[in-house]
Amino acid sequence: MHNLEKYCPLKIVLNPKNKEAKMQKIIIKHVTGSKSNQTDVFELPIEEIVFGRSSDCQVAFDAEKDAYVSTRHCKITVQNKNQFLLTDLNSSNGTFVNNVKITTPKQLQANDEVQLGKSDKDEGSVKFTFNLDPATPKTKLIGPKPTAILPSTPQTKVVQNTSASNGSLPTNSTMTSPESKKIGEKTAERLISTAVNHDRKKMINMGASIIGIVILASSIFAYTIYQDKLEIQKNNTQAALDNASNNKAQQQAIDNITNNAQLNAENIQTQFGNSTVLIEMSWKLIYTPTGKQVFQKFGCATDAKGKCVSEKMPWYVLIDGVVEPFLDFENGISIGASGSGSGFVITEGGHILTNRHVAAPWEMTQSTDFKLPGILMVCNDSACSAPTLKPMANDASSNEYLASLKKWIPTKAKMLGQTPLRGKLVEGRYDYLDVTFKGTSLRLPAHAGPISGNADVALIKIEPTKKLQPVEMGFDDPVSAGAPVTVIGYPGISPDNARQNQSGTWLTIPDVTVTPGAIGKVITSSEAANSYSELNDAYQLTVTATGSGNSGGPVFNDKGHVIGIFTAIKKDANGTMVSFAVPIKHAKEFM
Repeated sequence: MHNLEKYCPLKIVLNPKNKEAKMQKIIIKHVTGSKSNQTDVFELPIEEIVFGRSSDCQVAFDAEKDAYVSTRHCKITVQNKNQFLLTDLNSSNGTFVNNVKITTPKQLQANDEVQLGKSDKDEGSVKFTFNLDPATPKTKLIGPKPTAILPSTPQTKVVQNTSASNGSLPTNSTMTSPESKKIGEKTAERLISTAVNHDRKKMINMGASIIGIVILASSIFAYTIYQDKLEIQKNNTQAALDNASNNKAQQQAIDNITNNAQLNAENIQTQFGNSTVLIEMSWKLIYTPTGKQVFQKFGCATDAKGKCVSEKMPWYVLIDGVVEPFLDFENGISIGASGSGSGFVITEGGHILTNRHVAAPWEMTQSTDFKLPGILMVCNDSACSAPTLKPMANDASSNEYLASLKKWIPTKAKMLGQTPLRGKLVEGRYDYLDVTFKGTSLRLPAHAGPISGNADVALIKIEPTKKLQPVEMGFDDPVSAGAPVTVIGYPGISPDNARQNQSGTWLTIPDVTVTPGAIGKVITSSEAANSYSELNDAYQLTVTATGSGNSGGPVFNDKGHVIGIFTAIKKDANGTMVSFAVPIKHAKEFM
């Protein structure tokens, strides 16, 4: 845009609407002093307004309260109807406009703050604001259309008359400047056209430069991205080559399962070794109403006076023909244990199947070696109201008692102290229950799930950070004697790798043991009741796996499907070690 003002002087006119505006008023609103929160209004026309402590001032202040105000302090003079000059009348403490002291007349504007007298704390001084109602008329610029080039008018210059010597305000006079040269219409058009063309060329050159810079920056950015993509592609290709050999065996195992091919132990371990976990736990027996730990009493027998009449030894109780440990709250022999077992993942979300005796051993018969000699409290009725004490010798006479103790299940205890228990009032509580995957040292906390009441099967749950690889269940697969099987687990002889982490702590890295074998016999419930009463129906296995840590591990058939849960190793009548598995059908209730 060209500045046409150099060719077309602008004319200043008042807004026509103001011609009918109402009469203006000067508004003096007091902020501090004796007139604080008061307002003085003066209608125009008026020549001047005098401020001071004198009673003849238009704005008179209190002589005592407004100590910094002079008798005739200052005045506002109205000139040309729209100029308002504030003049200090040689006051003792000065006049200030917007915190600036004035020494010559000051043109006031709307909302100016005036202070009469000024002290450090402003005490005794006066402040007021100056305003107009209505405000000073607005002006607008009116000029000819851009195409009309008019000759310039004589310019005027305002000069101050310095000849005044009578103390009155200086007046303004005008001086006419020499008349400007006139420019022809065609000459003006040519000048404008030349300027426009010059600006257009300048803008075109600037735009071309910007476009060039953008193209160059885009090229550099595109080249950088291209190089990054090449590097990423190179790394991905190398990673794929590195992983190809590692994944080949696993993919082959998957293909074999898909094609229903017979799998050997190595194939199964490759596919499901990472789905088999190590379970570690520790527990103790508690009284559920209070959470207090329960012990087996260990102490002496006492007479009526409370004096020991025997050595300290473990206590037992005989009630309803059953012998069990004498439970008490006093510190004695702790009832609980620490141990480990195996389990396997059955859902991507972290559900793990294992044995009941691994996840909740307090729900199973105890393998504890109960100590003798001991003290036996014999209850003569179901309320054990008048018990008698007798010794339990460490000889054949106590065999029947020991046989009964081997069948004791803690949660089915009948007595606590000398009080019969009604209902399930004692329960096991974990000190910890952890799950560890093959080849890692990270122990993941788990919590107990449902427990089977019919078989040695239980469910626990972890909260994984990613989806897990579950095993494939063979609920409907036929099972017969002689069929090949593979057992995976963490028995006592499972090799562990000891590694030292960055902090110098030695960590145990578990690894699975893979044991091939076969189904030796399918045992029915009635057969199990005669020989292995706590097993229910089971698969007798011909495997060489040893160590209690295998309990809860999966038993695979040659299709890679889980058909059983490894559960126990027992001796037969001839002293031969026999392995058993719980049929996987007993896990259906958890699926």
